Amino acid sequence: MEWEVRWPDGQTEQVQGDESSSWDWKPVGDGVFDVRMGLRNLRVELVEGPDNQGHVLIRVNGVERQLQVLDRQMLLLESMGMSNAEVGLEMEVLAPMPGKVLSVEVSVNETIEEGQALLVLEAMKMENVIRAPRAGIIASVGVEAGVAVEKGVALVTYELEP
Repeated sequence: MEWEVRWPDGQTEQVQGDESSSWDWKPVGDGVFDVRMGLRNLRVELVEGPDNQGHVLIRVNGVERQLQVLDRQMLLLESMGMSNAEVGLEMEVLAPMPGKVLSVEVSVNETIEEGQALLVLEAMKMENVIRAPRAGIIASVGVEAGVAVEKGVALVTYELEP
């Protein structure tokens, strides 16, 4: 299982991200997908999120739905009686505004200090240095120089602290 999707009515679904999945996702735009689930076809659009607890707002065939999507790490934390929010650690650095990434100053597996420059984001003709909110190890860098990003996009993800 790659993700667990939790609907507001209490239903949960296990979603595989491999070839054995019964869902066929075809991207048709930024955050917009045509999804084939068995004999059903759906248009799924990401409206907002995900936040650090996996809550997202999506639009399915024009109807907005709030749900929670948990990855393996989030499920592991939950099984130990914790969550990203309860741990008190920011696991991702999100774009504070839409803009263009001018440079990326960190790389995967790099140990960084609080306040260290992560990247430079140009917005409204101003260069904004995005700094690390805490010390840690970089698990992934979700952007590269020259890429335009929307507000809320994950720029950098931290490794889970032992």
